Amino acid sequence: MNLRYLLQKKREIIRTVVISVLLLGIIALLVIGVGSSNNLPPAAPHDYIRQANLLVLMYHDVSLEPPVDPEHIELVTTGEKLAADIDALLGLNYQPISLEDYYFGLAEAGQKYFVISFDDGYKGVYDVAYPVLLEKQIPAAVFFNTGMEHYQAFLHYQDLQELEQSGLFKIYTHLAYHVKATELPIEEYRRQLDASIEFLNTYVGEKPMFLAYPYGEHNLDTCLLAREHGIQLQLVQKMHFPAEDILVRVNVPYNADIKKLVKKAPHN
Repeated sequence: MNLRYLLQKKREIIRTVVISVLLLGIIALLVIGVGSSNNLPPAAPHDYIRQANLLVLMYHDVSLEPPVDPEHIELVTTGEKLAADIDALLGLNYQPISLEDYYFGLAEAGQKYFVISFDDGYKGVYDVAYPVLLEKQIPAAVFFNTGMEHYQAFLHYQDLQELEQSGLFKIYTHLAYHVKATELPIEEYRRQLDASIEFLNTYVGEKPMFLAYPYGEHNLDTCLLAREHGIQLQLVQKMHFPAEDILVRVNVPYNADIKKLVKKAPHN
């Protein structure tokens, strides 16, 4: 064997090793899904099947009088406007459904549904919205900041209990306080989840637990930790990555034309 032959064989061996390493690297990337790192790992299977037929509406406070401050138009509606919104949805052939019924697979294919939800837990939900929904027999979800329970403007545990006992309302977590989950240190986020879930289990009873993020702010870490805490559905205003257990909601300002809003609103 001459020197040229040995050098050629050496180059071939090195080339083969390099190609093999590259191929193994590509295979590894495909297996662990680095190319789609924004995708949340699959959630545990649920009974429901997403059919793009569910509209989740988000309200906040409800009052007897229309909001005067322009900043409140996004966050305050009236009982009269809430009733009108519901009538308009029914006129568009949407049917009311509770989040829990949706989660347990009771939504029929081909039928359009809407969910009424309230964020934060203002006293107006009990004083004004409750009589409206009771009269119309419309279910609703309240996402409650449990750390605000002792403030006068917010629901107290007795209110929460009565709402749950009505059979129309279900109370879920909005964390302990109205803060962006993505800006909390992970241990503080964990603490707020723990505290809010414990509060609700204690005062209104255990049930499938859902989470609506304050401001809709979420990321992979918050979603995975919520799953670890037994959260079955997570609600946001804009979905940052595909996940079967994340639902998108739309805020309903006081001056919103519900018929126009429905056309543009995301459906789950």
